[in-house]
Amino acid sequence: MVNLLNQALRSRDVRKLVEPHLHEVVWDSGVDESSEWVMASFEDLTHIQKLESWLNSKEISDSIEVILTDTAWSELQQTTWDALLKKPDDYFNQKHMLVVAADRSWIMEYTPQQIIRFGRWVKVTCRV
Repeated sequence: MVNLLNQALRSRDVRKLVEPHLHEVVWDSGVDESSEWVMASFEDLTHIQKLESWLNSKEISDSIEVILTDTAWSELQQTTWDALLKKPDDYFNQKHMLVVAADRSWIMEYTPQQIIRFGRWVKVTCRV
């Protein structure tokens, strides 16, 4: 099992454990069947509630540890799913970022256009 919180790992090590496997992610449906993206805006209460509802719909345990990183993998930050749910506007702040479960079971991508998507890794099996 992958543990991205291992203290011996550097930013580039985490990147090597995640980035090459992004093609294995199955993204959840977003606003419709043709897109996995949903709005992630904090402009008014309605948008905030929709984002919070969407995040809660992922049914992630509050204690799950996550890593947040920019797309250059230069800034790693550790937190929990619960902390992210309590103050999403502290984390989704107009820069492209990834949120990765410490066990690399799922990933979330946020873009500066205020859209977000959520996906889970699936095991790829080789058939002969």
